[in-house]
Amino acid sequence: MAEGKEIDTIFKQETFDFVSMKSNKDLNGMLVLFLTVSIFLPFYVSMAAVVCIAFMTVINYEKRAEAFRDPYSIGIVLFFLFTAFVGQVYNNHIGSAYSLFAAALLVCGFYIRSFMTKQLYDQAMDTACLCSVACVVVAVLQKVSTFATQPSFRPISTFTNANYYATIIEFVVLIALYRIITNAQNRKFYFLVIGCNLVGLYLSASISAFLALGVAIVAFLFLKGKLRMAVTIGACGLVMAMMSFVLPELFPRVAFIDQSWDQRMNIWLTAIKGIQHRPFFGEGAAAYRLACDEFFGYKTYHAHNLYLDTLLNFGLTGTVVLAGYLYIQAKEVLLRFRNRICGNMNVLLAACSSAILVHGFTDVTIFWGQTAMLFLLIFSSTGINASYVTKGVRASQRLAMAARYLEQPRSGAAFYKN
Repeated sequence: MAEGKEIDTIFKQETFDFVSMKSNKDLNGMLVLFLTVSIFLPFYVSMAAVVCIAFMTVINYEKRAEAFRDPYSIGIVLFFLFTAFVGQVYNNHIGSAYSLFAAALLVCGFYIRSFMTKQLYDQAMDTACLCSVACVVVAVLQKVSTFATQPSFRPISTFTNANYYATIIEFVVLIALYRIITNAQNRKFYFLVIGCNLVGLYLSASISAFLALGVAIVAFLFLKGKLRMAVTIGACGLVMAMMSFVLPELFPRVAFIDQSWDQRMNIWLTAIKGIQHRPFFGEGAAAYRLACDEFFGYKTYHAHNLYLDTLLNFGLTGTVVLAGYLYIQAKEVLLRFRNRICGNMNVLLAACSSAILVHGFTDVTIFWGQTAMLFLLIFSSTGINASYVTKGVRASQRLAMAARYLEQPRSGAAFYKN
């Protein structure tokens, strides 16, 4: 009788654990899809979603432990908390707020990465594609409604700035390419997504985004081994670039390149003066606001160059910290590439990274909540099979290296030399 009660208790406990795990999985899935949708809504909605998830992660021990399983994750979050303190030192209150939000973004991204699965990842990517089509509809309506009074108006859709919207489009087009490969039966939908977003990109009139997307698509195809297609698209891009100077009326804002370039030069020179003024730790995020007041530069929100802006905000020390963290993550992705773990996701991540690096020469659009969160969502693919990469793959590589080392013939001199 006692044994029967014990078995019944064990069965109930196992049933409860199974139901609890399933409910947690469903909750996590809903959380990711809710966050994905919020990215394509006005900034305050996505900001609230990020802060809520980050707060929920920090106050819960188990969630916090999962989010910071990677030892470098807590380090980069603490780095942004430190930059918030630096901002306060120089009365850069806006910069401090940006740094705190950046820390919340990373916590949110790391937590999502901790439970990401392939199925959930693809659902999130499909949700992003669907939401982007709705954003294009909003952009078209904005353009139509303002064309009579402001024909040069650049629609922002549900985003704060036309350049942020263009960056979102870069990511979405690459996501759609990824889904064409991984979900071929629905490729018509993804081609529709690409077509709609190219319309949105044309309306946004972001020349930098056109260039960044072209390079990213070529990189995507190159990494997939589609060399002929990559060369063809690259050649078409060069032809379009030349045509833009022959027929500038067909390509928005090409006629204003000279004026825009003069503004950029003024901004960059002001940023360089700011870097020279505070070379080691910078003055916190959004430090260009302080630099343009101090050195009478062109008034804008940032340095319009990702590399100068990073140096200006965080100094040489902060730039080294960020570069070191990115280097470590790049090594992990390369390890996944070599061992064919989530290969198509790695290609998508690499292509999106190349878009950021190219766009970063003329703008700093990745330093914004919606754009950064969509990239972190793409980056969350590195959490899939992460334990296998860190334990199984690395262990097998160390054993293989040891075996090769032991197999090498050695003379006495060679032995002492090594």
